[in-house]
Amino acid sequence: MTSSLSSWVRSVAIAAMVTSVMLAVLIVSAEEIPALKDWLKATFTHHWLGKGALAIAVFIIVTIAARLQGKTDASKLAGIIFAEAVVAALSCAAIAGYFLLHLLKFV
Repeated sequence: MTSSLSSWVRSVAIAAMVTSVMLAVLIVSAEEIPALKDWLKATFTHHWLGKGALAIAVFIIVTIAARLQGKTDASKLAGIIFAEAVVAALSCAAIAGYFLLHLLKFV
């Protein structure tokens, strides 16, 4: 794999991790903080559109910022991609866990 491609893969993986955590925090926070959900609705016409727009913006910004940091050794990509999968799974688990607790009326 070329060095340039390795850097892009690394950058996108980092952006996916950051975006996944941001979305998990935003989803749970918007449910717990009515003012945040109201702001998302007022700004983007619907709170899910707001979360999506913010996620796209964060993903693009983090991808570009990570890409500008320099080159990556291709041998490190497997670890970065594994970390991305773990972070995404934990973010999904946090969202699902919150809504499960909400369904069971613990929160």
